[in-house]
Amino acid sequence: MVRARGVVAVLGGALLLAPALAGAQSEGEQGTPVDVPEGDEYADTDPDALTDFRPALDPHGTWADDPAYGTVWTPSPDEVGADFEPYVSAGHWDYVDGDYVWVSDYSWGWVSFHYGRWVLSAGRWLWIPGRLYAGAWVTWSVGDDEYADLGWAPMPPAWIWIGGGAVGVGFAAPEPWAFCGYGDVFSPALPSRVVVGDRAAPLAGHMRPYVRARPTVAGQALAQPVMHGPSPALLGIDPARIQHASPSLRELRARQYAHPSTALPLGARAPSPHVVRPAPRPFVPRAGQAPARGAGRGRR
Repeated sequence: MVRARGVVAVLGGALLLAPALAGAQSEGEQGTPVDVPEGDEYADTDPDALTDFRPALDPHGTWADDPAYGTVWTPSPDEVGADFEPYVSAGHWDYVDGDYVWVSDYSWGWVSFHYGRWVLSAGRWLWIPGRLYAGAWVTWSVGDDEYADLGWAPMPPAWIWIGGGAVGVGFAAPEPWAFCGYGDVFSPALPSRVVVGDRAAPLAGHMRPYVRARPTVAGQALAQPVMHGPSPALLGIDPARIQHASPSLRELRARQYAHPSTALPLGARAPSPHVVRPAPRPFVPRAGQAPARGAGRGRR
């Protein structure tokens, strides 16, 4: 089968929370206490995620309380355009210290591509705040023997924000996968090759999830909140041939905000103990209730 090389986005289904989200928990339910992490770290569900990044995001988008996803931020359409796709538009991949790093061209990208999660709802992208740094919050897939492609999709959220606190999710978010040929993964021109819509379907069936082996202690795999992608060598790419640019001031700031010792002097708050409330009961929407899935959006 011959197909055009490039990036393809494909959308999966979703389970949504009932509209009465804030009242979905029974009275007296106890959440899960989350202590301040040991060392110089933040917990991903630290409520500081709702405030620390507002100065960087407020001029470039809108905050809202979404009925399915709680407190979210949406980038301004005037800045990103109608074909915006997280981890595809206006940026490229780099490989730093043994992992993938999304380098965004947006002035606010140092926040929303290294912290939090993206979800697609009713045809628009929403950002859910988080406080733990990663080079990119995505899941990965690789092609079978006939398709030398790498795939990635925004990682579904494990929580949402209701009333200033984290609430575990009781639904699965859409997975808008993107794919590109191995030889294009680290191309600075990646966004110019984007393709979305029906052409994704034939390729999706030839992809399989990729999960890097995790270290174990006493036979138990250690927790791994960040899903690491396959090494360039596994894709047949010589790491020495990857063109690395010096980290921009924005990328350096993203890393500084990851640790209280360097974030507090920049105006961030100190980590705080908090509680993550249990997930409300999910429901499967009837026909006509599901959000628009954006099929056919974007560049072709």
